[in-house]
Amino acid sequence: MRCTGELSRCGSVIQAETNKNERAGMSTDIAALYNVSMRKALLLSWLPCCVACLSMTSIVQTEEVVYRIGLQDAHAQMVSIHIDLPAAGIERLEVLLPAWRPGRYEILDTVGGVRDVRASDPHGESLSIKKTAKATWVIAPNGAEVVHLGYRIYANSIGDRTRHADSTHAFLSGSSVFMYSPSMRNAPVRVHIDHAPEGWEVATGLRLLGNGDYFAANYDVLVDSPLEIGLHDRYEFRVADTDYEIVIWPPGIELDSGRLERDFTKIIEAQAAVFGEVPCSRYVFLTHVGVGGGGTEHLNSTIMQTSASALEASFSNDDPYKGFLGLVAHEFFHTWNVKQLRPAGLHPYDYERENYTDLLWVAEGGTSYYGRLSLVRAGLTKEKSYIDSIGRAVNSERTLPGARVQSLAASSFDAWTKFNKRSADDVNSEVSFYSKGALACLLLDLEVRRRTENRASLDTVMRDMYERFPLGGPGYTTDDLVATLERHSSSSFRRFFDDCIEGTQTLALEAALMTAGLELWFKPGEKLGEEPDVKPEAEAGGEADSVSEEDTKSPSSSQKVALKASLGVRLRSAGGGAIVQSVFSDGPAYKAGILAGDEIITLNRRRLRSGRLDKRLERMQPGDLVTLHLLRRDELLEIEVSLAGKPDGSWSVKRVDEPTDSQKAVYADWLGHPWPAPKEKTESIKDPR
Repeated sequence: MRCTGELSRCGSVIQAETNKNERAGMSTDIAALYNVSMRKALLLSWLPCCVACLSMTSIVQTEEVVYRIGLQDAHAQMVSIHIDLPAAGIERLEVLLPAWRPGRYEILDTVGGVRDVRASDPHGESLSIKKTAKATWVIAPNGAEVVHLGYRIYANSIGDRTRHADSTHAFLSGSSVFMYSPSMRNAPVRVHIDHAPEGWEVATGLRLLGNGDYFAANYDVLVDSPLEIGLHDRYEFRVADTDYEIVIWPPGIELDSGRLERDFTKIIEAQAAVFGEVPCSRYVFLTHVGVGGGGTEHLNSTIMQTSASALEASFSNDDPYKGFLGLVAHEFFHTWNVKQLRPAGLHPYDYERENYTDLLWVAEGGTSYYGRLSLVRAGLTKEKSYIDSIGRAVNSERTLPGARVQSLAASSFDAWTKFNKRSADDVNSEVSFYSKGALACLLLDLEVRRRTENRASLDTVMRDMYERFPLGGPGYTTDDLVATLERHSSSSFRRFFDDCIEGTQTLALEAALMTAGLELWFKPGEKLGEEPDVKPEAEAGGEADSVSEEDTKSPSSSQKVALKASLGVRLRSAGGGAIVQSVFSDGPAYKAGILAGDEIITLNRRRLRSGRLDKRLERMQPGDLVTLHLLRRDELLEIEVSLAGKPDGSWSVKRVDEPTDSQKAVYADWLGHPWPAPKEKTESIKDPR
């Protein structure tokens, strides 16, 4: 039935909104649908259909699926799973384990860790079960009203944040642990934990029931709510109407819990200001220490990985701790961007195969942009530091050959086959939808401000999209995003998308940055000496689509820039040797036939160490002929290379000397801080003696 589909799309929203209104004494079902915001009003439009057909779907929708987690062998990294599946009237019951997990755009095939799959009826009699595909089984219920499905999971995959167990804990990310029947994907779920060692506690975004079990509105909510079960430290605090938990495994890490609470609160408040609300009443920051880095967003929780030194640095507020806050800001912004506002290609999730979208540059790149920006607005990153980071990002985007080959839309779409499958040729063929996507969102933010005289911004666009595309409805498309930008700016963005999102034209940030009183310029290296007084080619004016008119990957033609000698390789160290990691397609090494994996032994018959290449080249000039001796598959080769020249310097961003009132206003609204007051000039006082 059509309305059954509407009910299923509401499931995740119901879970998120139910907790928020329970304190008001509402029942679970009504509270989930009741809210005064425009976003929730869209959900209410489905209510008549849902009520009308509720009786027809109640048998399927209200019979719960029960998952029992057995931890008796967690010390041996083995977890037992038992599932009770309602099967009355079903002759053929299909079950499967997802091939990937939300938040990582890669087929993981975690089914490789599944052991001893079996099925039985409520009396313990074995039922026929047959594997029909790599992660799919078919069960014959044989008249049983409930099918018991059991299997074991080898839990030794902590780096990819999927599943891990030992004598101190069990971390379970649902999509890599819990099988499901597609016909019961929308059924309510109850989770029971058995044989947990004494002293172990549970941390999860799932709702705790009165009997100690946990509840999920459906399978999608279950797999988007990882469980951390074991020994850990827990810190609780509240911001506005939402309760927060910071859960850290393993326990005993030295940290300044007061600073964490204050800094997390600042991030939460800065990001909630963009959207006007936090879409959940509970949120859990799960944190694993000493097992890698990175994080994964979930419905009302996140799992992050960091180092003990980063948390210990909270006492001094040093750089490692600030890096951890950057991870926190990125993952928490996903609470809105992806976990609620989701591209059409990712909604609803198809757990069996790749989910393609050309909008990861918004979903991930936009989150990277706002993660860093919110740290500035929260006062946790200095404005100067953030402005400097923009220059470094521009420099990277404008110097890698891959930026001229792959578009942001293609980078997003090909994430499944390229981004998480790195190769030595990445620098020549790809761009990152994270880093370049963040730059594209920066440009859009400042460009909307420029066109509207700061009456609107990307904040305005994101909030509007969040309200118009709730999780219970369809996902948004590129056309939806373009239409929203154009509605708020009263101007066209189609050419920008054609050139810079679906095409590979360089992001011309000069005019956009100038709107906030920032100047993008090419900062010379040491060879040139003094910094020339050169203005960027693009000015703050121009036509509505001027953001993509000029290819500005090279320094301004009016700027005097020295060239330095370049071999065109990226090296890594291995046993003190210089191993070629990448060969740039626009460099001389590429033309000379040097390959990734070659070990360069000598440069002009003198031993070369990987960290010394730039120093050695400083004494040379573009056009110099050098001799390289290298090892390739244990064969010694001699290759002559004519060094190329590349601009000696890097792109940088700085504040203009004399900003206008308009630029000051944009700067303050964008970064959340006023334009810095000019430093007072002090005259030296002569000694009267």
